[in-house]
Amino acid sequence: MIDMNGSPKIPIKNIYYMLCYAWNVLEQSDNIFLGSEKFDNIYNLFARIYINGTSSLIKRGFSRYYIHENEVTSTLKGKINISDSIKTHIFYNGSMICQFDDFSEDIKLNQIIKATINILIKSPQLDVNLRKKLLKTRLHFSDIRDIKLSKALFSSLRYNRNNYHYRMLINISELIYYGLITNEDDNEFSFSDFIRDNQMAKLYERFVLNFYRVHLDGTIYNVHSPKLKWNLDEKINEKDLSLLPEMRTDIVIENKFKNTQLIIDTKYYSQTLVSSNWTEIEKVRTAHLFQILAYVNNSNFTGDIKGMLLYPTIEKEINANFPILGKRIEIRTLNLNTEWKDISDRLLSLVL
Repeated sequence: MIDMNGSPKIPIKNIYYMLCYAWNVLEQSDNIFLGSEKFDNIYNLFARIYINGTSSLIKRGFSRYYIHENEVTSTLKGKINISDSIKTHIFYNGSMICQFDDFSEDIKLNQIIKATINILIKSPQLDVNLRKKLLKTRLHFSDIRDIKLSKALFSSLRYNRNNYHYRMLINISELIYYGLITNEDDNEFSFSDFIRDNQMAKLYERFVLNFYRVHLDGTIYNVHSPKLKWNLDEKINEKDLSLLPEMRTDIVIENKFKNTQLIIDTKYYSQTLVSSNWTEIEKVRTAHLFQILAYVNNSNFTGDIKGMLLYPTIEKEINANFPILGKRIEIRTLNLNTEWKDISDRLLSLVL
């Protein structure tokens, strides 16, 4: 487990598999294998994934698309844009503006990968040997334009069977963009702390959700993450309703045959239990308990409802049960610093 100071205690292979589940790219997991070395920092992890992933991409060949070009040239290409050529008086210089379709590798997917390599190279925490390998890898992208990453760029991407092999690398790029860059100004980057800034918490939540989506039989279980509505005693206006906090669940698992609902709230903290200023006795965090109680008490599911707080294991495993107001609340832990099969077995045992 990684504590809030970033101590290297999760095997890199486990982080890698968590990423594969989180981003729905399990089928690529064997193609970008990282070995069993220990996780040291998130930059080195992503660099390793990128080096292995781009190596596979280079061997396969970059994807290419037809790109519509409109450029000044002295040689006829495609068709002449007469209107623009006349407006710009380009004919007087012995040139013309031509329109043509170019079958090019200078496309968004390759541009994003190059931009991500550039970001990783600039990380002050990156291992020297990894930086050298990334610099060597970047040479293969010399014909790809330099761009800046943006939300709009990622949201504009569409995948198909011809470019699906890009997805793992692109998703890592997106995670880097949202999680590691705090400021970008004239190609100067400020790198944030992946652990401190809760990006591991987001990864942990998404991993657990998709793990259950993959491994639970869809004919029996419904795995989703719905937003719950407050059980209000009377109808209120939209303005007042907007003041209430959202109850967006992390994971909800419903057994269609047993008519049960399990609401799981993942909590990525260095300490599962905490003590107060008045006593050394460790307890569940008050806010966490109230949150899961709010979820189970406001669920409109008609069957048996149970809530669970799921923490990563730090020092000891916890399996605590609390019957509260007719509902069951469970506190469970998951050891991420162990063999992957043990992690998988533990998660399944919490449901099956």
